[in-house]
Amino acid sequence: MAAIAAVVPIMILGFSDGPDPRHTGAPGDQTCAKATCHVGTGNPTAGSGVELVFPGGLVYTPGVKQTITVRVTESANVYGFQATARLVSNLANGQAGDFTVTDARVQILCEDGRPKTGSQACRPETPIQFAEHTLGGNRSNTWTFDWTPPATNMGDINFYVAGNAANGNGTESGDRIFTRNYTLTPQAATSEQPQIRQTQPVLQAFLGGARLSPGTWLEIYGSNFSAVTKDWGGLFTENGTKAPTSIDGVSVNIDGKPATMFFLSPSQINVQAPDTIGLGTVQVEVVTPAGRVSTTATSTAVSPAMLTTPAFNIGGKQYIAALHQGTPVTFVGPANLIQGANFRPAKPGDVVTVYAVGCGVTEPASPSGVVVSALRTPKAAPRVTIGQAQANVAVAMSPGSIGLCQLNVTIPNTANGDNPIEFTLDGTPTGQGLQITVQQ
Repeated sequence: MAAIAAVVPIMILGFSDGPDPRHTGAPGDQTCAKATCHVGTGNPTAGSGVELVFPGGLVYTPGVKQTITVRVTESANVYGFQATARLVSNLANGQAGDFTVTDARVQILCEDGRPKTGSQACRPETPIQFAEHTLGGNRSNTWTFDWTPPATNMGDINFYVAGNAANGNGTESGDRIFTRNYTLTPQAATSEQPQIRQTQPVLQAFLGGARLSPGTWLEIYGSNFSAVTKDWGGLFTENGTKAPTSIDGVSVNIDGKPATMFFLSPSQINVQAPDTIGLGTVQVEVVTPAGRVSTTATSTAVSPAMLTTPAFNIGGKQYIAALHQGTPVTFVGPANLIQGANFRPAKPGDVVTVYAVGCGVTEPASPSGVVVSALRTPKAAPRVTIGQAQANVAVAMSPGSIGLCQLNVTIPNTANGDNPIEFTLDGTPTGQGLQITVQQ
């Protein structure tokens, strides 16, 4: 009996250095308002006595860390708390974001009771995290910890917190437990209405000009698209084969159909046009949490454009970004054209790789936003000329990519030096005025 009596106070005071996980009052959790823990009048009391203070209000910006303050507002001798963040889509088991310690009087526990430290993450099978007071922190009624929201918009997130205002008498009686919860909504990409610029608002990738065709890649320019810069990393579904149509709540519709999103920034969005858009004048609409804005563009069956970049404009010549086959990566062009990159001319008979967009519909179809895994060739007839000579060319959608044509071009017998290279589909040229270097 004496041994049992000695253990009871230890049980009662065991939570003085922080409760076990799942004592926040969240779905699937209990609270400390129970025998052998903390028993007091009215326990637990919901909606008062404890609060969380969010620096930007009840919103979050995906991936942007914020410091959260916890405060027990009832007067007491000893204090404690435990908080958790859950996805509204899975309140019982959906961990939302990541907690980190910024206050020495706070600790982070994993659902299985292990402490979460910088070198020790929570296990995937027990992902729920809990921020709580330490033994050295129970004399204060205020604590802070950092929370990093999920990297992408995961919808609404609920925070649950339980606070303890204890009398410190060493028994379970006379203590008060308070619970509260908050719902945070995703921060709008920007609080201002998005705008699409008036001059050349929609351009095709690869310096392809103001053109559009089914399945091609586009750049949309304007302002207030987003507060962050982000790409499609981590957003693929269907075992990594399906690209997203939204990033952080921002999306694009072309001809009323959702476009595949690759890149998002405050002033630029890169998308792949749906492969099912119509021809002629189509609407290009940007949709953000702050509003919608649209412009129009002209869609044609094909709009070929070969890979290049402003960095390949040397001495007033815009060189193509063609690649020699094999490793290491070597571009076709005069030796030492650009410092830090490998270049050498092509010779007649070499097969070089050229990438392009705007190749139109394929046989079989290449659904937009889906990684190419089988042979798909454009329906339009291809033609490549270098200088005055026609080159042999094989064209297909590049395997492992999305919306990218691959041209394997055999260099014809043509003049030494820089030669114009042109790619046409059903008689439609790129019109890019690109140069390729040939050396017999």
